[in-house]
Amino acid sequence: MTSAAATIRTLLRTDDLTVGEFVCPPDDPRWRHENDIGEGFHVVFPWTPVHIARRSMPGLVATPNHAVLYPPRLRFHRRHLTSEGDHCLFAVLSPALCAHLGLAAGRPPDPVLTPAVWLAQRLLAAYLGLPGHDPAVAAELAPALVAAALRPPPPEASAAGGGAVEQTKELMATSSGALVPLAQIAREAHYSRFHLLRAFHARTGYTLHQYHLHLRLRRAVDPVLAGVPLADVAFRLGFQGHSHFTARFRRAFGETPSAVRSAAADAAAAPRLIRRMLAA
Repeated sequence: MTSAAATIRTLLRTDDLTVGEFVCPPDDPRWRHENDIGEGFHVVFPWTPVHIARRSMPGLVATPNHAVLYPPRLRFHRRHLTSEGDHCLFAVLSPALCAHLGLAAGRPPDPVLTPAVWLAQRLLAAYLGLPGHDPAVAAELAPALVAAALRPPPPEASAAGGGAVEQTKELMATSSGALVPLAQIAREAHYSRFHLLRAFHARTGYTLHQYHLHLRLRRAVDPVLAGVPLADVAFRLGFQGHSHFTARFRRAFGETPSAVRSAAADAAAAPRLIRRMLAA
């Protein structure tokens, strides 16, 4: 049975940043109350979709396709969208690292996570869980990951169609693996297909098809690392089969699922793959 209490696990702590894993089941009281992010600028890498309403900012559906940025002491509400609740990797940055990365006071836009950066942060979490990991190597990789996530600065997103776009993101994030038909998405968002496609790209940096494909591929990484047979992963996420899934995965991440699974379990190979992802 899943615990109803949230857990925060510190994976790495240096002078420049703290990296941790946050798990918040749907029964935790944090869902019912306003939350405070605490001290330090946070860069959050969502692993599950969650609706986030940061104070004085429009609500958004946070998914693995973007990082979410929280300036110190920012207050927010969250709403769970799946039975998994909230599961994410986070980095809390020192003022010195914020200055080095050009994170000024205020509320910068949430950056798009490229496939390579998404995979790098997931592999870093796996590496930090290996008994044989090297803390010095981890201390080198973690700030490089944050810098890659924030580079280049995202363009100013259009506010047009904000409600329809967020509703569309929620529909895709909570659907089964199969691609949701555009006609259904537009109908549920109460937007014409043409205007929804334009607004979605302007607001997210992805085409609608790219966004849903990347959600499915990033959702696949956990079962891949857990050793689930690739044919089963493909079936769960609506791919045509093992070979179709593997081809899509390799096209997105530059590595096959089997190679990623093997590297994640190897304390020597994982840093090499992380570095390659961050340099992509």
